[in-house]
Amino acid sequence: MSHSLPILIIGAGPAGLSLALALARQGIPVELFEALPELSQEIRASTFHPPTLEMFAQWGVADDVLAQGHRVERLLYWERQSRELIAEFSYHQIAADTAYPFRLQCPQAVLTRTLKPLVEALPMARVHLDHRLVGMQDYGDYVTAELETARGRVTIQGAYLCGADGANSTVRKTLNLGFEGMTYADRFLLVGCDLDLRPYFPAIGPVNYMYDPEEWVIILHLADIVRVVFRLRPEEEEAEALSEAGIRQRMARFLGQPTDFTLKSSSVYRVHQRVADSFRVGRILLLGDAAHINNPAGGMGMNSGIHDAYYLAQALGAVQQGGPDSLLDAYSNTRRQVALESIRAYSDKNYADLAARDEVYRQQRNAELYAAAADPAQARAYLLRASMMAERV
Repeated sequence: MSHSLPILIIGAGPAGLSLALALARQGIPVELFEALPELSQEIRASTFHPPTLEMFAQWGVADDVLAQGHRVERLLYWERQSRELIAEFSYHQIAADTAYPFRLQCPQAVLTRTLKPLVEALPMARVHLDHRLVGMQDYGDYVTAELETARGRVTIQGAYLCGADGANSTVRKTLNLGFEGMTYADRFLLVGCDLDLRPYFPAIGPVNYMYDPEEWVIILHLADIVRVVFRLRPEEEEAEALSEAGIRQRMARFLGQPTDFTLKSSSVYRVHQRVADSFRVGRILLLGDAAHINNPAGGMGMNSGIHDAYYLAQALGAVQQGGPDSLLDAYSNTRRQVALESIRAYSDKNYADLAARDEVYRQQRNAELYAAAADPAQARAYLLRASMMAERV
């Protein structure tokens, strides 16, 4: 029975739309449901690493995505207080390893609006907005999803149900799966503006990590906005930090003097490291933030969710063609280990470097970065790890 039914996907974020795209391109029918009446305006995630761009290329959408983003060919690391440039890495060091030797900066809200019409253009895929999951059931050889819509409740049958519905996933909670991990004590302030930083940092690059034990800073230059992330001190009031006066005072402290800029957006968020107990329960599977969330330092969260979609689509496609059901267990186990070991370890190290207080550690960190950037072999290895391609070292 299940082979004649569509695969149901809950959540039209980057992971859900990627999964729908990958499945529909295999000729597998897909029904994608999003609780919101329009795609999320979330802009927090914006980095796409080379292997993700390679996946987009396999799905035939790389050019569409590249047209919406800003290519980054250098990573720069600084000491905030001294304004000393510690190290600079050029992506040309990995030009032989990938057809996309750069990282692309493109807000996730732009990605989803790029992917949605491409998914809808495929004959095997349909996208439904304003459809909120309120119940689901696994009957062994098929599943059902009960959805609240503007026209009342509907029940849809599917071969499998895939939860890509974010960190507060209804799918994961309904399965009663644990989501163990931790929440960082720090809060992050994200500011979107048009600030020109070249007078203050003449060597400023498209992506800059500025180390400081009290208030580290990350600066990302996108096509039409500069995104600046600050660490908030524990005692700071969120409302004051978000006020325009508070943001302008913070920026003046950072630059050493008041400066003119247009404030376009601001938000405060906490950071978590959590992984679900399993990414599979019967015919129900998890991917993306529904399955794992991590510190965004290094830009691996959204990428890993899209990678989940890539490997889950392969597994589901093989099973639909008569392959063993164990392929879905392999997806769950493998992607969970990646989330626990590779992504968590790397993002934790990135954060530890940003906020390091111990002077010996900081000096060693800076020396290692300087040495790695100066040596072509070390620089290549560093960029492959930073680009989620460590297996190519």
